[in-house]
Amino acid sequence: MTVSKRARKKRARRKKGANHGKKPNN
Repeated sequence: MTVSKRARKKRARRKKGANHGKKPNN
């Protein structure tokens, strides 16, 4: 994995409509 498990928790916070540049999920 690119981000360490520890850093992943910190990043996992802002995830609501933030779909910039990610594959659409529909």
